[in-house]
Amino acid sequence: MLTAVFKGHAQFVLFAVIISCIAGAVIFTATRRRNDRPLTWALWGACVTATIALTTWTTAPGDLSASCTVNRDILEPFRHTQGQLNFGMLVPFGLLGTLATRRPGLMVGLSFLFPAAIEATQALAPISRACDTSDLVANGLGALLGTAIGTVIARFRGGTPLARKATRRAFISAGAMACAIGVALYTVADLVIVDRTESNLAATAEQKSAIDARLEDAFGGAYRAQNYSVTSGENDAGTITAIFENGMAELSWPDRRDFTVSMPPADIEAGRAFAVPGAQLRPSDKKKALLIAETYARRFAPWGLKDSKVNISRVDEEEDLGWLVYWRRWDGKVLLPMRLDLRIDSAGRISDLIERNIADPIIPSVQVSKGEAWDVFEKRFSDEIDEDAERGEPILLAQYRDGRWHVDWLLSTRTSLYALEAAIDATDGSFNDPVQVPLRHSNDTNQYMEPVPTSR
Repeated sequence: MLTAVFKGHAQFVLFAVIISCIAGAVIFTATRRRNDRPLTWALWGACVTATIALTTWTTAPGDLSASCTVNRDILEPFRHTQGQLNFGMLVPFGLLGTLATRRPGLMVGLSFLFPAAIEATQALAPISRACDTSDLVANGLGALLGTAIGTVIARFRGGTPLARKATRRAFISAGAMACAIGVALYTVADLVIVDRTESNLAATAEQKSAIDARLEDAFGGAYRAQNYSVTSGENDAGTITAIFENGMAELSWPDRRDFTVSMPPADIEAGRAFAVPGAQLRPSDKKKALLIAETYARRFAPWGLKDSKVNISRVDEEEDLGWLVYWRRWDGKVLLPMRLDLRIDSAGRISDLIERNIADPIIPSVQVSKGEAWDVFEKRFSDEIDEDAERGEPILLAQYRDGRWHVDWLLSTRTSLYALEAAIDATDGSFNDPVQVPLRHSNDTNQYMEPVPTSR
């Protein structure tokens, strides 16, 4: 499992092993003269340390927008591989803890307090880890299973239980910690309640073949998928996900319109992104970055260059993180659905790809002016828009909705609290796809920050 999850991160695996062994050795030394089970205590301490390392490990800094997903579907994690792994991960915690303390009651409490502390840390700390009650349920029940097994073994092996005084202190400390976790999550974190999270299903042979073909076309056979899954959505729509050695690909299903690929860029992990054949140079300026992108597009996606306008910008104006290059086609002032987006990392490799290879559709004429569209937008959002609201730049966009192509005015406004977005049909003026995104509050600047723009 370590090879699958932490491939390419051998230094972290080595670090986790070392600190777990150190923790075990320290505990063994501290308990060997005062306890008849020093080795069991040492193994439990090493297990706890390894679990903390595993669940707080990250490759990138996160932000301070604390949130936690509350899943009403309690049994969902047990229907998927990730949930089953989370269940098994804490079985040793419960087993070794029970054999060490000989206090099953204490371990029952810790079986949920320990996973709760982990999820709280993932929610509140800027470590780019997601807090989810599904993980809490899977971890907790796994620890309870370990506790049950440990209780049975302890009955046959005997041994002196942890002193009542120490047990009582542990219960008091655990109760105080549980209260602190609850207060912190309730007051600081945004609790997002869902009926269920994304449902990952096994991909069919047809779905595997479809995403394999797109991966072949995009990189000339450089990568082979090793794992497939399908995320189901509304109206039988979904997304096929394929994991390959260097990254991940996704294909919308069943329309097969949207294809995305993501690989670690050079600033995260050097040498993992795709090296474009015939373009072995570093993108030190806009001209060289465009040359790399065009070399890729001419060979692997020539459909994106025809009658298109190219745009290029830095990923970050202050850091050398590479370039974004993207092609778009227009029908007059209407942005057409075709898109080809590339991220060129600082080493000149393709780390991100977005494709929407769609023939230019026949679109209706524009009957609603920009001003009329804004009137519809502001009337619908009249309760949310305040005097400090700032309008975004409107876009005329061809979009597929209700079985046919429309032309929409894509409008957005930033208020003091929300980013508001909607599509106003440019033919009949109807209001569609309302989005209300709370702006993240920055403690450092005491200002509200822009959310990540919606991708269409």
